[in-house]
Amino acid sequence: MSLVIRSAEPGDRRNLEHLLAALIREHQAAFPAAYPHFPDAAEAAASIAAGYAERLTHDSGLVAVLAVDRAPVGVLVGEVCARPVGQPATVGFVEWFYVTPEARGQGIGRAIIRAALALVRPLGVTYIEVSSVPGDRQWQRRGWQESARRYVAPVAHVDAWVGPEEVAHDAG
Repeated sequence: MSLVIRSAEPGDRRNLEHLLAALIREHQAAFPAAYPHFPDAAEAAASIAAGYAERLTHDSGLVAVLAVDRAPVGVLVGEVCARPVGQPATVGFVEWFYVTPEARGQGIGRAIIRAALALVRPLGVTYIEVSSVPGDRQWQRRGWQESARRYVAPVAHVDAWVGPEEVAHDAG
């Protein structure tokens, strides 16, 4: 094994695409009711990876780490975010974290996380946040604490829920 853990670079767009497409496909199969359905996972991953690759040139708040062993086998992409209120004030939010099935159980995920921590500590990050879909208990099993729940609805549903704009009436 010739494993290399390193920061992703703009030229890693194809590596990001490959790993994000695999993650999307795996999560769609495991959590079909909760995970967004992309008709073409590779197309969705290409769009996501293109955005990240462009930002890697200038956005110091974007953290992307790759594990490569002849081919890409793992990735973590996250962002450093400052909160206007509350504690912690600066967090690292993990958006994507994936190790290919054949590379799991070898400590690659932990190595990726160690590399990401080395990048975010100097930025003042004291907490790491992840999101997961209902039914995905992997973070809870690792001792992480649930801190918030997110809800999602199509814009058409939200539009119907708020109803038409009310017309203001003069009381005089």
